Amino acid sequence: MTQQHVSLMLAASLSLALATSASAQERTPPAPHCMDAVGVQEVEQASPRSIALRAASGQAYRIDFAEDCPGIRAATTLKLEAPAGWACGRPSERVVVDGRSCAVSAVTPVQARDYASVARDSDRLHTATLPAMTIRQRKDVRRGFGGSASYCFATRNVRAWSSDPQGMLVETNPHRNGGHRYYRIELGSHCRQLDRAPQLSFRSGMQNGLICGNPGDRILTAGFENGDLRNDEVAPLPQYTRGSCTIQAVYPASSQASN
Repeated sequence: MTQQHVSLMLAASLSLALATSASAQERTPPAPHCMDAVGVQEVEQASPRSIALRAASGQAYRIDFAEDCPGIRAATTLKLEAPAGWACGRPSERVVVDGRSCAVSAVTPVQARDYASVARDSDRLHTATLPAMTIRQRKDVRRGFGGSASYCFATRNVRAWSSDPQGMLVETNPHRNGGHRYYRIELGSHCRQLDRAPQLSFRSGMQNGLICGNPGDRILTAGFENGDLRNDEVAPLPQYTRGSCTIQAVYPASSQASN
């Protein structure tokens, strides 16, 4: 059995429901921080006191509970009850998990980086608690840790990259990465090698072709071969163009101008 997890499939299997059938065509939030619960795309949980959700608009939110509400990732039925389908953190709102009611205490919009962190931790916790299994040695069985497009991109789908003071921005094939065209990569420290590296590659710490900010995920840079100065006007590249850069975090960016 593969342990690869796709959050969208999870949310669909949980049959996320609403307490109302309000029309989505004329929906105005009662407050700017409120989440439109119609068409929630993803649900993640890394702490028993909160969950992270991605709305149909793409905006991510954190829902805090008044008390611990564990087991949402393993639930068979999940229902968000909120007036008119707007979750704002009001006393009347609750999440019902397999018939168990969890009162909502707060709803907060979060950045893509924060959502990616929760999704990554949620997947790791879920993977760590899977029961022990015996897997037959078959060539068609894929094994190993996977990851969601909320915090991973596949190296084979990289189209372009650029470095900046924040790290790196990578362009991917959106049809192969959950609809995300750009990903922000945060590095362990300023990676000077990227400024003049003529060639680079991504190395997955899990050796599965995915870059997620997992331990061992790195950017490998290659310098010019000895004697190649490109032209007489360019000085030889300094020694620091050879090496690697540690990847700490990966998350979707809305465009090339995203922060």
